Amino acid sequence: MLDILNQILPLFIIIGVGWLIFKLKIASESWLKPIGDFALFIGFPALIFGNLTKEKIDFLLIGDSFMRMSLLLLGLLLIVLIAIHWIAKSKQMKATIILCLLFGNAAFLGIPLVTSLNEDLAQLASLNASIMLFWVFSLGLVIVETYTKDKVTIKKIVVSLLKNPLLFSVLLGIGFNYLDVSVPSVIFKSIEMTGKSVSPMVMLMLGIFIAKNPPTDFSAIRAPLLFSAFKLFIFPVLGLILFSLRGKHELSSIVQFAMPAAITPFAMAERYNLNKTFICNSIIISTVISLFTLPIIIYIFNFF
Repeated sequence: MLDILNQILPLFIIIGVGWLIFKLKIASESWLKPIGDFALFIGFPALIFGNLTKEKIDFLLIGDSFMRMSLLLLGLLLIVLIAIHWIAKSKQMKATIILCLLFGNAAFLGIPLVTSLNEDLAQLASLNASIMLFWVFSLGLVIVETYTKDKVTIKKIVVSLLKNPLLFSVLLGIGFNYLDVSVPSVIFKSIEMTGKSVSPMVMLMLGIFIAKNPPTDFSAIRAPLLFSAFKLFIFPVLGLILFSLRGKHELSSIVQFAMPAAITPFAMAERYNLNKTFICNSIIISTVISLFTLPIIIYIFNFF
């Protein structure tokens, strides 16, 4: 397990550096938006496109990955929809929990972490992240809109899917790969360098966010603690059991489903009138706890 921790720890050290430079007043809250925009619109699309065009894709892998990730995500969603009536009373809180649960850090933290564990899984990690994003920005937003709006605006949801740069980079990468379109090496190297630069920048952003929004009291973190326990440990273990029943074991899928909550729901809180305090504390607590839960999940995976 120590070897696994040593592979994960560098990413969390960079998060710690982000926390430190905020406390030393080298960085400020104003850093969050430009870093986030760079990651969303340039860095991660470059990383995903590079992963998908670096070598030939086994297109049977796409269908298998879609079925596997969809089964896990929809299974989780079904469990949550059944349990949420007892967990949360208000529609606002129900929408908040669903959005936080679905928006795991499968791309921003998941892809670099899976790649650090096994470079051969980089392509699959990009596919898995894109499948999760597809369901989050389609079915996930339909559910959230149902809870928070008088009328579900399918048009807005379709537009958000079409405008998502991460999903667009997946379609572009798969298209280039399928049509065997080769990218000139000098351009590909630039894309690859841009993709490699994004992970440390996002880790710094997470550290700054954590330093800027510390939990205020224990009463505010009880619910996020329970949420984090389910998201980081119980759900990945359910995934392991499900994979065992199917006779399939996939490290990338399990690790990406064991990711902490992403920052995206915090940015969407205003639009859907969600519980910002819960979202903020869930991001911080789940990110910190994941340093300990991820090695355990990977160890259990390797054991089985």
